[in-house]
Amino acid sequence: MSINRTFRIVLLGIALAIAGSAAAQYNEISCSKRPFTTRIVQVDQLENSTVFYFEYQNDGQRYMNVYEDIAVRDDHGNAYPLLNSYNMPLSDEDHSHQLVLTPNQEHRFALEFERVPLNNTLDIVESEGNLRALNFYEVVIDTINQVSRIDFDNWIKDYPVKEYGFYISDGESVQYMSYKGLVLSAHIQETKEYGHYYTIDLDVQNYSNKDVLLDPARITATSYIPKKKKEVDMKVLSAEDYDKRVKRSQRWSMALLVAAEVAVTAATIALESSDNDHHRNHHDHPGPPPRHHGWRPAHYSHHPYYPTDHYRSRYHSHEMGGIVTAASVALTMGVAQNQAEKREALQADYIKANSIKQGSEYMGYFHIKHEKTDNLVVSIPLMGETFDFHFQWQSKK
Repeated sequence: MSINRTFRIVLLGIALAIAGSAAAQYNEISCSKRPFTTRIVQVDQLENSTVFYFEYQNDGQRYMNVYEDIAVRDDHGNAYPLLNSYNMPLSDEDHSHQLVLTPNQEHRFALEFERVPLNNTLDIVESEGNLRALNFYEVVIDTINQVSRIDFDNWIKDYPVKEYGFYISDGESVQYMSYKGLVLSAHIQETKEYGHYYTIDLDVQNYSNKDVLLDPARITATSYIPKKKKEVDMKVLSAEDYDKRVKRSQRWSMALLVAAEVAVTAATIALESSDNDHHRNHHDHPGPPPRHHGWRPAHYSHHPYYPTDHYRSRYHSHEMGGIVTAASVALTMGVAQNQAEKREALQADYIKANSIKQGSEYMGYFHIKHEKTDNLVVSIPLMGETFDFHFQWQSKK
């Protein structure tokens, strides 16, 4: 349950308490047409608002929500807009927030509207003509027989809501799920860094009443592969798995670099040796050899790969090889240090097993080995529950 929803429930409790003797409750309710999965169990008439309590039985739906423009209408054409939704995600045209349903799930929630006169025949309309919408027609409330007020916190304690939705951050869609004080946010992207992966950026906020263990070893991913026409398990890489891949890739890169440096060193020594032989055989050559007009190797004038006449006259071939070797060693050491720093940075943000303390937040990322597909379900177990994130995208041709 999100913090905002918890706050709204507290407000409902305060409103009920303040109403005191002004409140009246009724549970003898009839209507001519309603969603067969949902019924009104009670109506509380408060001083400034009216609260309808609902019970819902899932009939195969995966998600459920209520749109904020739902309203109560009386038989005189007056409309009474929604004020608050309790234990039910509230959505609008720009933001999707949904209750995640399990098969045969029962659920309880309440909707609070501006104060409605109860001596009329009422309609509650979320979306006209939508058979799945929360539409009730010709609701009649018996206001003669009053009943006790519902203890809302106790009434919903066995019906916590697992809420799903998304928001936009820097132009990217981020999914979130909240349940029992936990809020998980996940974003997917395709990356190519020491391999080819689907990368999940994960954020876990713990507003529950206890510490929560995040165990990456229990995270799984599946995908329906169109080419294979079946659902397959996708490999989720641990921090250790990814670190091994990084090390192998860096070692291979370093080996190629060293091989290239050795080849350049050998070629330079051979070139210098040949140049010295040329000078010995042509000692009477007047001055340095001619150069093409306009060609001046300014960027390489002091680089051992392109020695100037000054260096030719000052160093012998074996000394030249020493300079190249020293430069090669320095370059190799610099690359090795950069690779070590890169590897450390990658590991610092990769998710690892952590106890997430109450009121704290944990962020990181993990990789899923790439396989050509257009969908992915990532399952993250936490606090005895599994949070399933469904990702879908347009496959690249």
